[in-house]
Amino acid sequence: MIVATTVLVSVGQGFAASWIFLAALGIGLLAMYMQAMSFSELATMIPKAGSMNEYVRAGLGAFAGSLTVLVGYIAIVVFPTAAESLFPAIIITDFLGAAGDPKVWVTVIVLLVAALNVFGVRPFAALEITLTGVVALSLLIFGLIGLFGLGSNDPIGPAMPGIHFEWATLTGLLGLAVFTFVGLEYTCPLAEELDDPKRQMPAGMFIGLTLIAVPLLFYGLAATRYLPADKLGDPTQLTNMNVAIAMLDDTGKWWMAIVSIAATVSTLNALLAGIPRLLYGMAYTQQAPRPFGYLLPATRAPVVGIALVAAIPIGMNVFDAATSATFIELILAGVLGWATAYILIHASLISLRLREPNAVRPYRSPLFPLPQLLGTGLLIWAAVKIFPDPTIRDHIYRDYLIFLGVSAVVALLYNLFTMKSLSAQFRAIPLRDVYAETEYVDRVEGAIPDDPRADTLAKP
Repeated sequence: MIVATTVLVSVGQGFAASWIFLAALGIGLLAMYMQAMSFSELATMIPKAGSMNEYVRAGLGAFAGSLTVLVGYIAIVVFPTAAESLFPAIIITDFLGAAGDPKVWVTVIVLLVAALNVFGVRPFAALEITLTGVVALSLLIFGLIGLFGLGSNDPIGPAMPGIHFEWATLTGLLGLAVFTFVGLEYTCPLAEELDDPKRQMPAGMFIGLTLIAVPLLFYGLAATRYLPADKLGDPTQLTNMNVAIAMLDDTGKWWMAIVSIAATVSTLNALLAGIPRLLYGMAYTQQAPRPFGYLLPATRAPVVGIALVAAIPIGMNVFDAATSATFIELILAGVLGWATAYILIHASLISLRLREPNAVRPYRSPLFPLPQLLGTGLLIWAAVKIFPDPTIRDHIYRDYLIFLGVSAVVALLYNLFTMKSLSAQFRAIPLRDVYAETEYVDRVEGAIPDDPRADTLAKP
């Protein structure tokens, strides 16, 4: 998730503010370290299917769980993923000179990744590991070339040129900084596969965040050596392509094009693997329509969810909701959704510590509740003034608030329909019930022969 094309663009643009964005990245990374503590505790305490929804249901109730998924994960598909799927299409047509409408290329790319996920988790995993490695290593090489001035062209100046510090600029860049590191929760469903989740889950998140920060930092610093601030900060440009061309001419263009396409395919791959499985778990708990609980018999792939997640970015681009001029708005509207979900995760952990103090916790977040309160405060700070430009900021808040309102209504009405009670959806689900549900979902997913329910689809 972290090596998305949208991240390559936004990091380059953020460094138009030089070392101020570097400070923002440090704050964003700290916020995600705090998030890693909460996710590690919850993932090792409830290490089963359903992931974020199950954590929040146990802590705050079904309504909050549904809202978390809608604003934190479906919103990702509606907003940042629409921009993410557009970027390689623009690169293919505008930079590489291929024929065709970018909308057609968006459709082709998304459908190919969706088809791969229909074949099951093993093809997804093989492609994901390969692409993520290629992108991260390429970014590191670009960064080193730029920092040491080894490009085909001469640098125009030093890394991090001097700039006057302003708190408003720092605050306005925190949203982009947080976006740089979001997505660590996609590791959570792996908790039950680990030999020592108490150690490996938090270590994996902390080490992973730190390691991915290094090539992104080098790449951003290199960008400031080869492009002036006004070009870096242009919100209508594919900054990563401009940086690569300024650094290595035609070689840079083709190399960054391949990296960008790989980054987008990697991101789409993660979303098409993760979100449909989240919806699959919700179908069993009656928080999503029953068809989302259908698994293709041959590969156990949740094909209905895959179809929905693929259709959204295609539709957003076909109807021109995503353009190169609006991608910052889409990205940061998604960040507000992510921040809302992350705050609910922190709140759920606090609630579970107070309500179920004797629950088995293989990993306990240290210094409770300081990481949760600090993480929440940093996310709120990032959301207060999500972007320096007030016009773009107003559009971001508009998009987010509309989606938040629709999500709240959908969550309320659907849970009311299935639970037949308004108050029930605001009551936290006891952990023993969550454990029983997740165990059943696993049995269905594994199609255990001696379980008569194993062929049942999301049985109410």
